[in-house]
Amino acid sequence: MTYKSSILRIESFYSTHLDNKRDIYVYLPPSYTYEKTKRYPVLYMHDGQNIFHPAFNGYSWHVDQTVDRLIHEHKMEEIIVVGIPNMGLERSDEYTHDLEGVHYQLDKVPVQPKGHLYEKFIIEEVKSYVDSVFRTKTGPEHTALMGSSRGGQVTYHIGFRHPDIFGKLAIVSPYFYCVDPISSEEIRLYHTFTTKQPLSQIWIDLGSAEGTLVMEKHTRVVTEELLDLGYEADTQLIYFNDPGAAHVEKDWAARLSSPLIHFFGCKGEARSLSLVGCEEVGIVGPTSRLNPILEFGDDFKMSLLRATYHVEDQEIVDVLANGTFMPKKHGVTSVTVKYKDLEATTEIRVVSELKEFVTLDMVVHVPPNTPDDMNLYAWFPLLHDPSKGTYCNQLQVPLHAEFIYQISRRDGIVEVDSTGEPVQHKYKAIEDATIEIDVRHWMRNEA
Repeated sequence: MTYKSSILRIESFYSTHLDNKRDIYVYLPPSYTYEKTKRYPVLYMHDGQNIFHPAFNGYSWHVDQTVDRLIHEHKMEEIIVVGIPNMGLERSDEYTHDLEGVHYQLDKVPVQPKGHLYEKFIIEEVKSYVDSVFRTKTGPEHTALMGSSRGGQVTYHIGFRHPDIFGKLAIVSPYFYCVDPISSEEIRLYHTFTTKQPLSQIWIDLGSAEGTLVMEKHTRVVTEELLDLGYEADTQLIYFNDPGAAHVEKDWAARLSSPLIHFFGCKGEARSLSLVGCEEVGIVGPTSRLNPILEFGDDFKMSLLRATYHVEDQEIVDVLANGTFMPKKHGVTSVTVKYKDLEATTEIRVVSELKEFVTLDMVVHVPPNTPDDMNLYAWFPLLHDPSKGTYCNQLQVPLHAEFIYQISRRDGIVEVDSTGEPVQHKYKAIEDATIEIDVRHWMRNEA
């Protein structure tokens, strides 16, 4: 007989700490029904309504499918997964802690922080219930916490405040800073911990195409702070900058296998090494670093936080162990990164100066049936020019920032193509530019 995993729903789970109800989803692995004495590690995940099922945008993490496959392929041990849904409009409140350094008063939405209550809800109510009803391994070395965006922020805060409960943290595309898309003002939203906590494994990642919502410099500075506390780079603490990945469930799902294997499996032997990153750096300009990606087959990828670099002409540039360029003079040289018997090489051009920001002018032409008073957005608001019948705006974009975006309306209607499929646009800030977009069709996004 072939046994399959199952997903249970605990309806209307009440929290005395938060005074609200939500359904809780519990994934049980294939052997749970017949291994009556076996106990299992547990992964707790925020935003639990879209980890097994499609979200409002039609995407899902498909956690059950990935876990099933990795178990079947003997790449990870069997685990229980607990999905804790958010409460919609209360999500920002529950995922925000009132801690030193968290300037929630300046966030892009009004926030009344309930992070302390939310962590009590998870620990004292959800985890207590799960441990009492299901056959779990209860210790921190067997208990993981995972979340993305604001869920990544709250995972960071809860995990470092309660390492006696959660020994494994997956901090996915964390919302550590609020960046105003027009002014580029950066608002800090995380607390700095000054003492190393007894966490066994940490995973931190982001996608390179998350624009200013999640920026590499912000995610990396928190990672470097943790390394300074004594966490071991590339073994205990693993980091991944995923090329081309956006801030969306399908991209989080695509790299989910890596943190799962980091926590509950064995990644095996490294198979390939590649160098990703800017090919041009300025003697004057923003700090740049390479992204050396190490792959262990199809299911595990990571960016090396510390590596050995060899520069062909060291009079032109140096590269620190963390991949940061130290440009010296004009010229072109090759840089090679090595990991055991693997290596990768790229060519770097050093110029006198690179601007920190580039100027983007966006002009959007809309169909004649567009209401005159309708607000339009890319990843920033577009202003109506009645004399030309267009929407436009100009902003300063951080150099090398990548965006995947839609043209959308305030009423929820989005740009679609002739077949009714939503249109996605891509932009990377390389130089001053004007983008003209001709919207042919509007349709409500029903996903």
